[in-house]
Amino acid sequence: MVAQRTRKKLGFTLIELLVVIAIIAVLVSLLLPAVQQAREAARRTQCKNNLHQIGLALLNYESTFSVLPMGSFVPWCGFGGDNASSALDYTGLFGPNWAIRILPFIDQANLYNAANLSSYTGVPIPPPDGSGTTPAGVNGLSWRLGLVGQKIPVYRCPSDAYNDVPFINPAVPGDVDGTWARGNYGATAGYDDYDHVNRGAVFSSAKSNLAGKNGLHSSAVFSCCYGAKIKDITDGMSQVVMVSELRAGLTSWDPRGVWALGFSGASIQNGGRGTYNPTPNNMIGGLGGCGNNTDGGDELQDGCGGAGGPAYCTPATAAMGMGCNGGGTLMTSSQARSMHAGGVNVVMCDGSVQFIGNNVDQLNWIRMLSKSDGQVVNLQF
Repeated sequence: MVAQRTRKKLGFTLIELLVVIAIIAVLVSLLLPAVQQAREAARRTQCKNNLHQIGLALLNYESTFSVLPMGSFVPWCGFGGDNASSALDYTGLFGPNWAIRILPFIDQANLYNAANLSSYTGVPIPPPDGSGTTPAGVNGLSWRLGLVGQKIPVYRCPSDAYNDVPFINPAVPGDVDGTWARGNYGATAGYDDYDHVNRGAVFSSAKSNLAGKNGLHSSAVFSCCYGAKIKDITDGMSQVVMVSELRAGLTSWDPRGVWALGFSGASIQNGGRGTYNPTPNNMIGGLGGCGNNTDGGDELQDGCGGAGGPAYCTPATAAMGMGCNGGGTLMTSSQARSMHAGGVNVVMCDGSVQFIGNNVDQLNWIRMLSKSDGQVVNLQF
């Protein structure tokens, strides 16, 4: 008889295989956060590089024209006094903003030339009836054609996936441009409502606001129909914010983050005056009264937060860090926001890029947003 030899089977037992899988799962769970942190660090670095390029472009523009570009151009901006809605209503007649003016300085000369900004000349006198009706002979749309849908890489923070959500603007009469591309950076217009600093006016906040209690004056680097000269920035080039991050709107009907729209929250940053919108990335807002004008809409003449407010202002969006007030199509104030953990990137007027933490002191923050308030800024960010 041939003796049977017992062969030892090769391979893992089921228990051994389960142990190996469990070990791999533990290692992946430990490694994944590190990978995500590394990716976010790379995205934050890219965002800083974007701001550095924007800062250099603005300074080169100032060197060429001896003045910074207008925050936005509205033909009768500032006429009619405080709260003139021409500077606030994104459905009205408006022209190119700062982000369009500097296109040749960010290697986008062809796009700038295609926009043909000379086609939008504006008008020297506001409509006498205050209706906002486009005067005869003024073409308010032609400069936008072929421009508003363009995604500009240097205007987009890679950490904000919502900048891929286009803005559809059916509210603008005669606007046939289709969808508008988004960005993530806003020029500094002080810390009070955007219309309060029309044409570079210096505005003293009400005593009920934090800024008013401390005797501060909002003096914007950019505003409607105004861009500062270097000599106007008397608080120091390294002490004043020139451009900060903004978050893109969460829905296609939310105009925030649209880089070619020269309105607060779209390409202008000017929040911080009161306790209802104090510092970067605050979680205050939603559908409410005047005290919740965190971003976008603000008080209307017939009240605030009432019927007809934008559908994008909801408690749900506020919980995602995008609070706002139901105020129709007026965009009066906006706070610096980002998808980076802990704060926002900004570029100062000297071109240096800083990271401002969410826990920045409110007074210190609004001092950094005003170019000539004479206040001392704590640079320990």
